[in-house]
Amino acid sequence: MCSSVPGHLIEAAREALAHQGVGPGRRVVLEVDPDPVGVAWILAADATGAWVSPLNPGWTLPERRRILDRFQPHLYVTRTEEGGADSPEGTLRLSARRILPCQGDAPGSRVVEGGGGTVGRGRGRELEGPDSSPFDVLEGGWLLWTSGSTGTPRGVVLDRAAFRASARASALRLGLDRADCWIASLSPAHVGGLALLLRARDIGCSLVAPGPFDPEVFSSFLDDERVTHASLVPVQLERVLEVRGDRPFQDGLRTVLLGGAAASPELLARAVEARIPVASTWGMTEAASQVATAPPPLVSEKAGTVGPPLDGLKVRRDPESGELAVRGSTMARGEFQGTGLAPTPLVDPEGWYWTGDVGRVDDDGHLWITGRISERIVSGGVTVEPGEVESVLTADRRVREAAVVGLPDSEWGERPVALVVPEGPASPTLPDELSRDLRGLLSPAKRPREVRVARELPRTSTGKVDRAAVRELLHRGKGGSTPP
Repeated sequence: MCSSVPGHLIEAAREALAHQGVGPGRRVVLEVDPDPVGVAWILAADATGAWVSPLNPGWTLPERRRILDRFQPHLYVTRTEEGGADSPEGTLRLSARRILPCQGDAPGSRVVEGGGGTVGRGRGRELEGPDSSPFDVLEGGWLLWTSGSTGTPRGVVLDRAAFRASARASALRLGLDRADCWIASLSPAHVGGLALLLRARDIGCSLVAPGPFDPEVFSSFLDDERVTHASLVPVQLERVLEVRGDRPFQDGLRTVLLGGAAASPELLARAVEARIPVASTWGMTEAASQVATAPPPLVSEKAGTVGPPLDGLKVRRDPESGELAVRGSTMARGEFQGTGLAPTPLVDPEGWYWTGDVGRVDDDGHLWITGRISERIVSGGVTVEPGEVESVLTADRRVREAAVVGLPDSEWGERPVALVVPEGPASPTLPDELSRDLRGLLSPAKRPREVRVARELPRTSTGKVDRAAVRELLHRGKGGSTPP
């Protein structure tokens, strides 16, 4: 069961990209899942020297459009089955059958069978974009997107050297080698999923790529004695524990890397009791994934710590605010500002990236993450910026103002909840209607689990929305509400 992604799939994807002139200085967008074909596209694109931006096929069309408008890719590979008016010109289409046809079949195009899908090659027009820019002439790499507080996606520019350094540091911390076999269970559009694929490639270990996460399928792969490593966010681990019940895990499973969000003490205790070798990690897109990782023995001894920083990374703590900063070899090149501009550095003059996370360091040098300074919401391992959700809500003519905050949730870590002020008299069905309409505008992790109505938003003396008061109001359950 545990085997590398078939090489002919990677070669077919590489030929398809070469046929489109993809190379250094080009910009490519890939809609991919963690399946054999998606992994093939990722590895093939990485070898071209281009700047590559992976997108999650589960993101809505408006979300993808905002990214395409900013990144202006020369080539866009999509899973759209038919394309149609919603797809940009020059799009290469990867259908539900995992076939990449051309736009109008080109003579000599071919389809290669194998390994859970097919990859084909075709001819298509390039998307419009500048021929060169300060951004283009940088060494190629990856552009990953997080939600911005203004509602605009924020691009983080990571070169290939950052991911290579991350792979080396992770291998040292977890004792990884070529004999290992990983399960790809996270979307390559997020840093944890992408880092897993590149790390497996750099180390030379085997990889199972079953596709979008399904707890039953994932659990069945864990029973293969050749599987040694997996990576999950807390809500996925919850699902796996539910479907397995009392069934034990095979002895060859060495590490389940757990990150993306803070795991509750209850979940860690259940994992330890079930004899799951959990390694708790703290990381971020801006650091190419892991910053600190506690191996399974340390988690069993001190559940809750994320351990010491990885090799090549340093962490400092602001003594007043408790905010943590990171510096080292895996840090991002900067924040994407446009194809005609070089990335804006994310670090201060001394090279420190201030994370917005709050934590402490114990006497053994082990990190403990205790909260966030920023108002970011982490739900099921996905970072949600309230500003993006609020922008979508207030774009509705029925909504005058909106505030979105995160409330504690035992399953998801946090759940986004919205408090809205209607424009004029509110219909009793407004929360239901807004929740329904958001399904076509925001991906599931970003959609508020509840929408409640208020006459006005609490504000501070300076006129700003008082988010602490909003959170307390929603936590007490005041006002009308409805699930999405």
